[in-house]
Amino acid sequence: PRTPYPSCVPFSMISCRWTTRLTAPFHLFAWVILLCCQLQTVESNNKAYKLYSSSEINVMLDEWETKYPNLVRLTTAQEAYGLPTAGSSDDCPFYEGNGCPNAILTIQDYVKHPEGSKSSNALPEVFLSGSVHGNERVGPTAVMETALLLLEAATCESSLHVSSTRSSSSILILRLANKKEHIILDLPVEPNWHARSTCRTKLAESGIDHVQQRWLARLVSTRRIVIVPTANALGYYQDERTEDGIDPNRDFPYDLPNDPSSSSSCMQTIASRTLNEVFREHLFQMALTIHAGHDPVVAYNWGSPTWYEDDGYVSPDDLAQHQIAAAYSKYGGTWADTIPYEYGPMNDLVYFVEGGMEDWAYAGSWDKERVKPCEPTTFGGYPLEKTVYNNSTLRAFNMLVETSLDKNPPSLGSSEDLLNQDEYSDGNGHVSRNIRLSLLAADLVEPYVSIVQVNDDNILPHDVIPLSSNCDGAMIVAVNASETLWNTLDVAFSVGGALSIDNVELWFASKEDIASTAANSDCLEQPTFSELQSSFTQASILGTTSGTGRFSSNGASPASETGGITDGPVFWGTIDIPNGVSELIVVASARVDQDWKNAPDNAGPDVQPQSHMANVRTNPNWRHESEGKVVQGRLDW
Repeated sequence: PRTPYPSCVPFSMISCRWTTRLTAPFHLFAWVILLCCQLQTVESNNKAYKLYSSSEINVMLDEWETKYPNLVRLTTAQEAYGLPTAGSSDDCPFYEGNGCPNAILTIQDYVKHPEGSKSSNALPEVFLSGSVHGNERVGPTAVMETALLLLEAATCESSLHVSSTRSSSSILILRLANKKEHIILDLPVEPNWHARSTCRTKLAESGIDHVQQRWLARLVSTRRIVIVPTANALGYYQDERTEDGIDPNRDFPYDLPNDPSSSSSCMQTIASRTLNEVFREHLFQMALTIHAGHDPVVAYNWGSPTWYEDDGYVSPDDLAQHQIAAAYSKYGGTWADTIPYEYGPMNDLVYFVEGGMEDWAYAGSWDKERVKPCEPTTFGGYPLEKTVYNNSTLRAFNMLVETSLDKNPPSLGSSEDLLNQDEYSDGNGHVSRNIRLSLLAADLVEPYVSIVQVNDDNILPHDVIPLSSNCDGAMIVAVNASETLWNTLDVAFSVGGALSIDNVELWFASKEDIASTAANSDCLEQPTFSELQSSFTQASILGTTSGTGRFSSNGASPASETGGITDGPVFWGTIDIPNGVSELIVVASARVDQDWKNAPDNAGPDVQPQSHMANVRTNPNWRHESEGKVVQGRLDW
């Protein structure tokens, strides 16, 4: 069972497989129960979170670069962009030069998506910032622990590698054979179950069951996550809010005072230049910047003086941002005498600022009237063209998280029951809930569909497998079917990365009939809707064709009836098996979050939604390219 005995999961899975092959399953069942009971007596390895120092963060990053060479790229703003360091020889003594380096960690599945490949360039991108203000201490530890959890989960799931892995989990290949017996799935044997059970048991000690472990691994294998633990590296080392007396979160070229001197009052800090360079290199859709010193809040655009008016202007993307912030608040949860994150626009819940990072990252590419190129004199100056932006770079949902009024709070939490936001979970704390927020940002950045079950008793054993080559193929299973007894297949699938599910569909075709489509030619490229319509047959959906995502205010709907398959909603479709077909391609699709295309009546400026997040799932004509990265809109996923 998932909840009471999560550490038993690997053994119970194996017992189910073995009991179908043994003549005395009762004895094996008794043995498994005994083994599971013994496992429960093992001392837990849950760790209480503590705030990492600058030197500890440096050591951890170096270790990860060595330990996870196919999942991690580590650099600094000094190495990557030629920026100087802030500080002197007295600061950050662990660094070989003077001052404090600004570390940049990128998590990506470089086996599945080699650098510079088409699939790598199309990965949805997420950005996590730990500390823009150096004395606000929770953020760096939260983003570091998020990174570690993702790396451990992806490495664990990669050890589950089987002969046929699923690079595109919404596509299933069924091999049909005509035999007069019940339909079964002849699933490939998982060879390294002992190693897998060890790492899964370790994660299970944090209350992370096998379904959640696969979810974490999926996030690593299908996204690019860029983390700057301490953008204000000098301030974090010194435990000071500013960088040499300058506030980095007033140092961006958006909505600055309208006077000639303002051009020299932005990009003065290495912190802001680091973030500027990182954003220029990517096309982030989702971002979190973690702060403290205010009551707990998740706040979104606007947070600048132009839009702080009696008329109450909101951003053109207010609807999408409000729903996402509500999901953050819900999944962040609460504990003891704390409250859930309040959520709303920064102008309403926090305060407006001139030169703030959040509005810059959201509007710098399209609200050009309020963007002024910078000509600072600090650190020998900074090229003006670095703050002249194209039409694509700055369209991110970059939400402000105020963790607590205390900038160095005592209740950090632990890894116990880490993904449980319930107030009675013993592990909840400021680090724990901001790990969950970071994971949620990575989940919501792009919708996805996963086929999870065929017929009543054939649960597919795994989802996307990390560290497998691009086209090992979609999940291929053999189905023994009698033409006279079994003429249909029931297929269950789940939808993630979305809050509202407007419509789902199930499609099938003979493999021989679709040799030229993306479903057959490239396991990482989704077939277009026109390809589905022209080459596939639409199956019948059993029950509802709409619902809500796992992280929506109503939770997953329709909910799984059996449990243990997915934490997301579960839809069912039925396929009439064509005569004479040896291999059947099955594709599930979903259309999601279509209300995000609507701007509110009081939007300022009076334009349609401008973010990548809203447009990429509601506007098939939305396409942006920058620095080799691509964002392409579509309606069906």
